[in-house]
Amino acid sequence: MKIPLMLAWSFPVMLLLLLCSHSQAAYNLEVPVDPWDEYRLQFKTYSRLLLASYDRAFIDDYEGAIREVGKAIELLPEEGIGYAERGKYYRMLNNTASAESDFKKSLLLFERAIERYRPDGDRKAKKRASRKVDPVEAARLIATLRYQRGEAYFNFEHYHQAADDFAASCQAGNTVACSRMWDVKAIEKRGVNWVPISALQYYDRQRVERPVRDVVRAWVRREDSQPVQEDAGNVKYVQQHLELNCATREFRLLEAFVSSAGRQPSSKKAPEPGFSKPVPGSAPSRLLTILCSGSTLK
Repeated sequence: MKIPLMLAWSFPVMLLLLLCSHSQAAYNLEVPVDPWDEYRLQFKTYSRLLLASYDRAFIDDYEGAIREVGKAIELLPEEGIGYAERGKYYRMLNNTASAESDFKKSLLLFERAIERYRPDGDRKAKKRASRKVDPVEAARLIATLRYQRGEAYFNFEHYHQAADDFAASCQAGNTVACSRMWDVKAIEKRGVNWVPISALQYYDRQRVERPVRDVVRAWVRREDSQPVQEDAGNVKYVQQHLELNCATREFRLLEAFVSSAGRQPSSKKAPEPGFSKPVPGSAPSRLLTILCSGSTLK
């Protein structure tokens, strides 16, 4: 089923209401004006498949997530979101070649869509369009697309480019992009060695240890949701030193401390006596995927 060109361009703003509850999927989208019934059916199927992939990823089933988003890509192969999400899942599984391929493809498709909506962009495509887009609507679409592309850059640790896209989208009125600007600034402040693994949680890739076969030790850091003022006295971050058993898929806490604004780190804990299974979607569970699979074990 061939999709009308202008309607295909407006897809990036169609998913907000369905995807906003999946905040870690990271794409806030809006419902466009006068969507055609035919395309609405495709959109519903596409969004359902993306949601299914997010559900799979939430419980660390990244192979399942890849299968679901692959179906979405087959349905609408000219949309950048699917490639960006699949690339993120491949990256979690340390499939670097596939991740980079999908990342590059998503950037190409995002750029094409953004160019079409610019006032002076892609005039030939605009002539073939089935309807004209109001300049206000076009500006909103560009803001949404730049936010989406910013998320793709962020997930692949291209923080400078992510910051540029988030800033442009925020200036155009995208409030989610405004909040993501803080996340980029926080990474720049603490150092790029701290890699995001979930909302407000990071691991230090420079302090990963492998003392014996099938055992990995790593530091995890959890941030406050908002910047902390110097005199606030609230917890600024928590760091945990975890030991992972790749063979049994279990972990234990070696030590942890809390850092509050204006205070020295405190509350160190003794090592836990035994290992336990991680909660799906937690930092230990995701670290077992990242550090105990593929090329990371070589």
